[in-house]
Amino acid sequence: MIPVCDRGASVLFDPRFTYSFVSSYFALFLDISRDSLSSRVYVSTPVGDSIIVDRVYRLWLLVNGGYETKVYLCLLSMVDFDVILGMDWLSSYHAIFDCQAKTVILAMPGLPQLKWRGIFDYIRSRVVSFLKAQQMVEKGNEAYLTFVKDVSADAPIVESFP
Repeated sequence: MIPVCDRGASVLFDPRFTYSFVSSYFALFLDISRDSLSSRVYVSTPVGDSIIVDRVYRLWLLVNGGYETKVYLCLLSMVDFDVILGMDWLSSYHAIFDCQAKTVILAMPGLPQLKWRGIFDYIRSRVVSFLKAQQMVEKGNEAYLTFVKDVSADAPIVESFP
């Protein structure tokens, strides 16, 4: 977990992304305003579709050692991570990936190196995105819509008052 605006966030360091992103759910907890992007960004999804991103949060990200780094987080609907740090952030802070050691090192000139080690107990979400579900249905897979309610929880009690 890395603190983003004083809240722990599950973060993916991913050099495959040109930009950095924040999930729409996690963004609800950011106590800053968002801005419109000067031009739209088209994000390709794993199922081959594109999502248009047009909002951005401009903030300071506190990293290990107390250093603040500037990051622009584009608003994106995703469920597996709170934040994805892409090449815009990684290159600005001289990130070095060591795949064998599963570490990311920030080697900013004139500052001590900062290192993160990957967490290996991450369990992939079992949530299927709408886009993936749509593609699966189009390929002939069966789909079921369900509603689950926890009936073990106590129902609220309404008391009579005189």
